[in-house]
This record gives sequence, C-alpha cells and structure tokens, in this order.
Amino acid sequence: MTGRSATPETILSLFAAQGEKFSARNLSTAAHRVAKFGGQNRDVRRDRRVMALADACRRRVYEFNPQNLSNTAWAFATAGIEAPQLFAAIADAAPSRLGEFNPQELANTAWAFATAGMEAPQIFAAIAGAAPSRLGEFKPQELANTAWAFAKAGIDARELFTAIADAASSRLGEFNSQNLANTAWAFATAGIESPQLFAAIANVAPSRLGEFNRQGLANTAWAFATAGIEAPQLFAAIAGAAPSRLGEFNPQELSNTAWAFATAKIEARKLFTAIAGLAPSRLGDFNPHDLANTAWAFAKARIYAPELFAAIANAISLRPGEFNPQGLANTAWAFATTGIEAPHLFAAIAGAASSRLGEFNSQNLANAAWAFATAGIEAPHLFAAIADAAPSRLGEFNSQELSNTAWAFATAKIEARKLFAEIAGLAPSRLGEFNPQGLANTAWAFATAGIEAPQLFAAIADAAPSRLSEFNSQELSNTAWAFATANIEARKLFTAIAGLAPSRLGEFNPQDLANMAWAFATAGIEAPQLFAAIANVAPSRLGEFNSQELSNTAWAFATAKIEARKLFTAIAGLAPSRLGEFNPQDLANMAWAFATVGIEAPQLFAAIANVAPSRLGEFNPQGLANTAWAFATAGIEAPQLFAAIANVAPSRLGEFNPQGLANTAWAFATAGIKAPQLFAAIADAASSRLGEFSSQGLAITAWAFATAGIEAPQLFAAIVGAASSRLGEFNSQNLANTAWAFACVDWKKDSEFFAELASIAVTDLDALDYRELSQLHLASLHFHLEWPDLHRNFPLSKQQQMLQEAYQRQDPSPSQLQRDVATALDRIGWTHVFEHVTEEGLSLDMAQPDTKRAVEVDGPYHYLKRTRVENGATRFKSRLLRRLGWNVAHVPFFEWNVLDGEQEQDSYLRAMLQVSATSHS
Repeated sequence: MTGRSATPETILSLFAAQGEKFSARNLSTAAHRVAKFGGQNRDVRRDRRVMALADACRRRVYEFNPQNLSNTAWAFATAGIEAPQLFAAIADAAPSRLGEFNPQELANTAWAFATAGMEAPQIFAAIAGAAPSRLGEFKPQELANTAWAFAKAGIDARELFTAIADAASSRLGEFNSQNLANTAWAFATAGIESPQLFAAIANVAPSRLGEFNRQGLANTAWAFATAGIEAPQLFAAIAGAAPSRLGEFNPQELSNTAWAFATAKIEARKLFTAIAGLAPSRLGDFNPHDLANTAWAFAKARIYAPELFAAIANAISLRPGEFNPQGLANTAWAFATTGIEAPHLFAAIAGAASSRLGEFNSQNLANAAWAFATAGIEAPHLFAAIADAAPSRLGEFNSQELSNTAWAFATAKIEARKLFAEIAGLAPSRLGEFNPQGLANTAWAFATAGIEAPQLFAAIADAAPSRLSEFNSQELSNTAWAFATANIEARKLFTAIAGLAPSRLGEFNPQDLANMAWAFATAGIEAPQLFAAIANVAPSRLGEFNSQELSNTAWAFATAKIEARKLFTAIAGLAPSRLGEFNPQDLANMAWAFATVGIEAPQLFAAIANVAPSRLGEFNPQGLANTAWAFATAGIEAPQLFAAIANVAPSRLGEFNPQGLANTAWAFATAGIKAPQLFAAIADAASSRLGEFSSQGLAITAWAFATAGIEAPQLFAAIVGAASSRLGEFNSQNLANTAWAFACVDWKKDSEFFAELASIAVTDLDALDYRELSQLHLASLHFHLEWPDLHRNFPLSKQQQMLQEAYQRQDPSPSQLQRDVATALDRIGWTHVFEHVTEEGLSLDMAQPDTKRAVEVDGPYHYLKRTRVENGATRFKSRLLRRLGWNVAHVPFFEWNVLDGEQEQDSYLRAMLQVSATSHS
C-alpha cells in the first residue's frame, strides 16, 4: 500500500477486500495515500469505497494516534471529500490530545478543518491555546499554514496571530514564496494589525517575486491592500512582474490584483492596461464578485477602459440576480464614477436591487443612490424604495453615507421629504465627523432640494468657518451657493469665505467663480475684496465659462452693484457669438445685468434682440419682464423684440408676479412702445391683485399707463383703493410719480387722494431732484385747475414757487426743426416770442403771449415709437395749456419733414394759423 505502484484504485480495492482487518494506522495510511496519489480526482471523490473508508475511520477514530488524526483530516480535506461525520469525530477526539501533537500535526489539523470548511470551534480553540508556546518548533510552512487556517475558518485568535507574527518576522528568509503570500493573506483576512510583520514581508518579497506563483502574486497584493499597509516598492515589483504572467491568472486572481492596486492607490497603468486587454474575453469565467470588483477597481484607479466596461455591462446584465448587495452597489458606483454609459446595466441593477434593499448595508444603500444620481439614470422605483428603507436605518450610516444619500436625492430631483427630515434631525449632532466635502454636499443637497432645515444649516454655519482652510474650491463655492439658495443668513460663514477665497481663486474653475459671485450677490453680503479678485481673475478665463456661468457672473456683479467695467467689457465681447448656447433665463439675466450696471453694450443687446424673439415661448414670466425692462432701461431700440413680447405676454400675465406686471408696463412706457392690447391685459390682471404690489409697483404702474397715454379708469380707481392706506410706505420718488400719473390721466373723481399724496410728499421735498419736483409742480397745477376752490388748502400750494423754479430748471434745448419752423413763421409774418414761459412755468416753442396763441413743434419724443400717437406727457401738457386759455397749434415732425421747400412750409403754416399771404399779425 505504500509502494510506488500504489494508486487510489489499488488502495481502495485492498480496503474493500480486507478493510475489516485494517488497523487504525492502516486506515489512516490508506486515506493519506488516496489523497496523495488521487488528489482532487472527481472519480475518486464519487467512489463509494471512499465513503466506506471515511466511515471506518470515524468508527475507529479513538484508536488513532495524533499522526493518524492529523493525516486523516488532511487526507479528506486535500481530496475534497465531504465527510462531515468523520470531521466531527476528529474534532471530538483531538482536543484532549493536542499536547501529544507535533507542530506539523497541529498545523495540518488546523489546515484540514479550514480547507474542508468544517466548523469546529472546540478544536480551533484548543489549537489556539496549545500552539503559541510551541511556535519556536514550527517550520515556516507550519507557521504559514496555521495562520492561513485560522484566517480561512474565520476564527478570532488574536493571541495566536500575535505569537505567529513575533515568530515569523525574524525567520522570513526561510519562508518559500507560498508561505510568504499565505502569511500576508492570513493576517489581512483576519484583520490582525501587524505592521512589523508586513514590513518584513515587504522587505523580503520583491527580490523573490520570480518564485511566486500567480496566486501568490495576487494574494500578496490583495493582503497589503486589505491591511492598508503602504509598500510602494513591493507593489512596484508586483506591477513589474505580473503583466507578462497574467495569462496564467484565474478570474479571481485578475480581479483581486486590480482591486488591490486600486485600493492601495498605486498607479500601475501598464498592469491595468494588460488586465483590460485580457479580461473581456474571459468574463464568462468570472463570478459575480470578480465582475463587480474588477469594475470597481478600474473606476477607483481612474483607468478608462470602455471595452472592458462594455463587456462587464453585458455580462452583468444577464446575471443581476446572482449578485450580492455589495456587488450591485459597487458595480453601479463603478460605472457612474467612470462616466461610462450603460443604461441596460443600470436598468438591470435597478430591477434587481429594488426588491432586495433589506439586504443592503448603509454603504450599499448610499452608493446605489449616489451612482444612479451621478449617472443621471432615472430610476424612480429604486429611489422610492431607498427613500422608504433608509430613514429607519440612518443611525447606521456614517457621515459620508448621510451626505452622499442627501446629495443623490437632490441631484436626481427625487422628492423624499421624510428622508431629508430624518437626515436633518440626525446630522447636526454628528457634523464633527463630516469631512469638508460632506459638509458642503449636505448643505448643497438641502438647498437644491428646497428642503427647509434651519437647525441643520445653523449647525453647518457654526461648524464650517473654523475648517474652511480644509475646503477645496468647489466646496467653498458650493457652501456659499447653498446658503444663498436656501436664503439662510450666515454672515459669519460668508465673512470667513470672503476672507479666504480671494487668495485661492486660481484654484477655482469657471463654475466655482460664477457660483461664488452669485452666492454673495444673492445673499446680499458685501465683499468688495472678493468681487474685486473675481473681477481681476475672470476676464482672461471667460472662454472657459459656459453660458450660464457668463450670465450668472454678470448678474452677480450687477446685483451687488460692483463696478467692474473690464469684466463686463470682456463678457460683452465674448457673449454675442455664443448666444445660441444661452437658455432663456441666461439671455434675460444677461440683458438685465448690463442694463442695471449701465454698461453700454450695443452689439450684445443687438444680438439678444435678434435671438430672443423666436424663443420667447420658452421664457418664464420673470424673464419676459426683465428682458423688456433691460432694453427700456438701456435705451436700446428693439421694435421686433418688444412686439414679440407684447404678443406673447398677454396670455401669460396670470403667471406674472406683481413686480413683473409693473416692470413690463414700465418698460413699454419708457421705451415708448405702442402696445394697447398688452396694457389692457395688464390693467385687467393687475386690478384684482394690487394688494400684492409693493409701493413702488403701484407707483410705476400708474406712471407707466400715464406715460403711455393709456386710459384705464378702473385700474386707476383700484390703485387709489390699494394705495390710500399705504401712502406712508411710498418713498418721495414714488409719491411724485404717482401724483404726476394721476394728474396726467386727468383724474377728477376726488381731490382727497391728491391731497393725501401731497401731504406726505411735502414733508420730504429735500429728497427729490428737480425732475421729481417738476412732476409735483404739474400735479399741483392740475389740482389748482380742477379744484380751484380747494387749492389754497392744498399741501403743495405754499411750495408752488419752489416747485415752479425746479420745473423751469429744465434747460430748453431747441431743435433744428423748431428753429426751422420759427424761421418760417417769421417769413409769413407771424410774430412770436421764441421759447416763451407762461406764468405757470410751462414752456412754449413759439408764442404770442398777448393773444395766448402758440405753436408747438412736436418732434419724435412727443410720440410713441414709430407711431403718430402722442404720448401721455404731451397730451398732459396740451390739456394744461388749454385749461389755462392757450390756443396751441401743433406742428408734427412727420408732417413738416415731407414739405418740399419754403413755399410749401409757408403755405402749411398759413393754413394752420389761418394767416393770409398779406397778413402780418
């Protein structure tokens, strides 16, 4: 039975014929020889005689000596023969006799039970107790095998591992390559920290890697990565040795090698490239764990391998049900991290994961949500399931998982109020655990999701300032953006950011620069040094900005009222050629910003006016109002744009807020645009909502209708009703505008409203400039003419001289047209005073004071643009002059300009003034 010619067949045949005569030693020897000569032979494992041998050994196990016990266990483990009853018998018999075992027998017994996967805590406990004092007698292989066995069996034996580490460290020169690899693997698997042992292995192994088999290479790398031991020389040596031998590696070894280098953060592009080239054709052999780990490793190492990922995606899509939760989550994470599109894979993962979330740990839940959000994959059922599963388990989440989960739901625009509420309740007390990215992302997530969480924001505002030096540029920018978006007052935080950011703007990308400016402007925080630094850095980098970043930057500087001419000039030069990239809000904000800061940019405005009309259907109400306001404020003529807004806006006025209604009316009036249907629609929409208008909104609405010459008696009556009780809120300019507007439209219904306006305005006349005082002068004149009996008690009557003087400060600037008409009047003998001023301060172009006859030359500014319709101010002045007894003839520019020569001009004026050719009146 022990000869060279012995085979499993001859041994088993002998046992079958004479087994009842075998001694305990013969039984053990037979088992040992079957394993030694038969190995993992499938036919041997299936042979019924083998099971009979196992049963015979079991029955005689208490007759076995230590060598028999050890050899028998080793034999059945080596042959891969399942014999649970035999192993149970050995586990029962051996512990009391371990003192008789030699080192090899101790090591082999532990190895056998671990290899066979037999749970036998009593025998492992006994070996762990017996071995440490005898490790000096162990050979290198016995030390390595013992460690491997306890790690493989998952037995906690810290004292034994510590003793092995002490014994092995000084003897590693005696270890063969497999012993080195197995020892490292065992300590890593058992989670035993032994830096001295790992350092010694890292020192010995590199020069001997040629002796390592493929499993040894993979396991060694895996062990150092798992244990978190830095060993750059060892990893460099493995990275050099492995690529030429990868053809020998099995799928697990390929996967583990990639995983190890990625986990250890070792750059090994040649190795990863070799794995990426070899793996796709062999993915059918990979188990789910290997597939997930390979994808994870390449993503973690930032290695772009589209062919490999495409192959992995195809392989996993067919087998998602075989993956464990970590495999599903890690695969999704990997594809999201690399940005490789695989919608069919994500769909398969979403389908497999949704019903299994109860098996997911906190990291898996957070990573799955993060991955789908990052990849931009819509998976409402999965997110709903996570939102349902996560809240009750948030106490298990670490800080990064809390932050990533909030970020994912905000990014994916998934409403999960309960989840956010739970995070908001839990996070404040744990912010000390959050890293800067976690703090910034959490604030960003709640702001983006529009979730009110004042206690959470207050806690972040308190925690962040002292740690801002740890924040990168994006984290600084996102934090400021979040607090501004959430409308949270955090002056201390903003001040700290403003102090730190200027010196670091070189690190900021365009989005960070734009967001930082936007945040401070939105929050209303004065930060002149920060804005100055941004204004200095940004112009040379505007080519990198996208359309929204250009628009937001301009908007921010305009809102913060920061003068940055160089920056605005650079934006104005760049933006026109890129307006096709701008969304409607960007177009509106850009126009608004330039108008607000008063920067002339005719090419930019012309480009916006050209692009916008065809896209107004995409504009929101504020965008429509702001665009009209901007062109009117900047004094830019854009008839097609205004016409398009006038056409689009009426049907959407129900969506406008009060400021939008007021600003739209103001814009069309200021630009002198005829838009009767728009004004009628605004009058209808505004009348019932005036209670929502600010005092300025009421004032400019009245001013706009008056200026545009629009009759809207119901609107003005509603303004009286809304404003009367609120006049104390009106500033001096609003009072002057309102008084002028009601006078301009010839308001006659009552005198009390005028008196109330005047009684408040008169208390702060010093705050008004001459234009506003002029408005009050005309309003007072209207009151005097309409209610002469009450004028003496009118609050402005005692200030009439001052008001009139202010009105007359408007220097006359006669046009060439006016001078031409005056010359013609002289030719026909109509004597006159040029630029006559009436007793009430009204100016007349040419007048005969004695007869109260006058000629007014009406240039283009007397009319709505491109029309022959007089504007409100012109009508108002004409009406006042008539009420004062003047007979005024008007010479419109469009009639005069078509006259051909002096003869036609003279004839025109004679007919108008009823002057004969021989008269010289």
